[in-house]
Amino acid sequence: MDGALPGGNMNAVHRVGDTVRRTAGPWTPTVHRYLRYLARNGVGWVPTPIGVDGDAEIVSFVEGNVPLYPLPDWIWDDAVLVDGARMLRQLHDASIGFAVDDAVWQSPTTIPSEVICHNDFAPHNLAFNDEGRITGVIDFDMCSPGPRIWDLAYFATRTCPLTASPPDGAPGPDDARGRIELLLREYGSDATWNDVVRVAVTRLYNLAELSVAKADELFKPQLRAEAVAYERDAEYLAGWL
Repeated sequence: MDGALPGGNMNAVHRVGDTVRRTAGPWTPTVHRYLRYLARNGVGWVPTPIGVDGDAEIVSFVEGNVPLYPLPDWIWDDAVLVDGARMLRQLHDASIGFAVDDAVWQSPTTIPSEVICHNDFAPHNLAFNDEGRITGVIDFDMCSPGPRIWDLAYFATRTCPLTASPPDGAPGPDDARGRIELLLREYGSDATWNDVVRVAVTRLYNLAELSVAKADELFKPQLRAEAVAYERDAEYLAGWL
């Protein structure tokens, strides 16, 4: 069904047939080259780049249900953590060897630059089937080189969840350590739950700064409210360390 797609608070997203159009930028050729690289390395559940038409990039539509906020109760099932961790590991591993000499990124490069991070790997960018299993990943326009734990920490923030006020029906702070350890185990990481929380604090402050900058750039003052929420969650999590 054609028309504007929900979500996309930093970009206008429209579906046209079996394609998706979104605002392009200087980073778009790099992102499209990266998506083709992932496909050559066996990742078949990401958008296929089609081209650029004026100021719009065109990619294939990834079938599935993408949850909106407030997130549905089934998003807190362990299966989401397991599927997400395994797909994130495949995504990261498939990015190894990608040439970055002439790359242009929308997001800053972070260190150590082990892999290409999605930088927004969370339920709102995941496609699910009717059984609640992840079938695809979308919205790669913020990707850039970084450490594996950069994506892991953000996924944990959204799915464990690591917030000062968990949504209704979500697991609480008493469950956080076990859920983080499940995520790390399924990914195959030797990081600790404390490592994840520490990086999550940094990520949240980073997102607050980005939201303030985008509020001015995109004339979306509502992003400033999101920045306040990110800082509140960062301060809360810092108390765990």
